[in-house]
Amino acid sequence: MYAEISAAVASAKIALDIAKAAHGLSNYNELVTAISEVNAKLMQATAVALSSLEKQSSLTSEIAELENKLRKIENWEGQMKRYRLHEFPTKALAYVLQADMEQGEPLHYLCATCVNKNQKSILQPDGNYLRCQICKTDIQTQAFTPPAVGTHKKWI
Repeated sequence: MYAEISAAVASAKIALDIAKAAHGLSNYNELVTAISEVNAKLMQATAVALSSLEKQSSLTSEIAELENKLRKIENWEGQMKRYRLHEFPTKALAYVLQADMEQGEPLHYLCATCVNKNQKSILQPDGNYLRCQICKTDIQTQAFTPPAVGTHKKWI
């Protein structure tokens, strides 16, 4: 961007020099040629300046977008510091709210699949399972124990 601005300034100086030299010309054709050269240099300088402005605008927009993404990442990381990965007796994994980080919230679990996608989905109880309402994952929290032999009722 500095190079474009320098080129624009240099073009303007050359144009000014040509205009000063044109003052001393006695021939009308030479004067017209000098004015044309000045106009060409001014148009070049304007094009360079516009190009620099476009680049600056594009960079400003990109910086704002990157700052927004960084803010989102920092916010997500701050939220996730409140949780730790928990392993159920079934070896299934979910994130659990740490005891000292409740901030008024009850104990709950987050879906590990959704957390890996930067989504926060609180698992809902369903018998021996926790169910994710977003990705529909079922997490078995307790091992299945079949009923003891002879304890079931006969269907007659």
